[in-house]
Amino acid sequence: MTLTIAPTKANAKLEPTTVVAENVIDDSLLGFSYVSEAILHELRVFWAFTWRDWSASLIPGTMYTIAALRSLESTPSTDYIIQSLARSLIYFFLYIYNFDIANQINGVAEDRINKPDRPLASGLVTLRGAYVRWYATTLLHLALGAAWGVLPITTLWVVITVYTSFYGGDKHWVPKNLGFMSLGSLCLLQAAWGLVAPITSRQWRWALMLSGFFGIVASVQDMRDVDGDKIAGRRTLPIVLGSHFRWVMAALICSVPVFCWRLEFLKYSHWLVGYCGALLTLAMVYMAYRVYVGGSRRYDHKTYMILTYIYCGCVAVPMLFP
Repeated sequence: MTLTIAPTKANAKLEPTTVVAENVIDDSLLGFSYVSEAILHELRVFWAFTWRDWSASLIPGTMYTIAALRSLESTPSTDYIIQSLARSLIYFFLYIYNFDIANQINGVAEDRINKPDRPLASGLVTLRGAYVRWYATTLLHLALGAAWGVLPITTLWVVITVYTSFYGGDKHWVPKNLGFMSLGSLCLLQAAWGLVAPITSRQWRWALMLSGFFGIVASVQDMRDVDGDKIAGRRTLPIVLGSHFRWVMAALICSVPVFCWRLEFLKYSHWLVGYCGALLTLAMVYMAYRVYVGGSRRYDHKTYMILTYIYCGCVAVPMLFP
């Protein structure tokens, strides 16, 4: 669009001025392209913050909700199943998102060494943007936890997230792994179950055992991050034990299946449960071997991922054989 300003008496000697007005109207319908780009950007940000942790959060949480559904005495309706799974997915998206944001706000310096592709370390997200997302997801998580009947568990998760990420709970291996990883697992399992079914004493026993064992071997995750953890001033078990860590942790991992069998951890009615226990035991022995022989940071990351797959395998047993 072109506007021509005619000369007046005050500027009669000046040439006519031509002003080109920019077309500020978006060509798309009601600016939909901007909205869709914003949504896609947020999905990329969510993926960048959380993708490493799905096998320790979203996947086992949803699987355990299915286990709870299968435990119900009467067969739930299709609508109830769909509603329950949708709630579980939303809940655990928020569960891992608000933790990962808080954890990465606290760990930018070491992420530049250990995980430079993370959003804050790579510059995909600003610190201000991370805080805004953390407050938004945390408040929404608490609100949905209250609406869906699991507010105490959700509140505990938020409290231990704040303590671990902002008040030094990650600086030593005892609160970081024995405390946070065990309690975090317990929050996941109890919330996943409580979304759809009453939490029984049998379920409490099973969740406490799995979460306790998970916390004992969770220091496996710190093998890959030693360089960055030293810069952050952390006292993780690999740093505390030094060269002794690998054989000590391998021995602990091998002992866990023994205690599981003795305590009848996988005590369910179906005869295939015993074979599941045998496969999970072999997987633990293989993980112990990988811990002992060691390797590169990438090798150690895969070892930790095997631990999360074993965790999912444990959760899959009551899902398959209620």
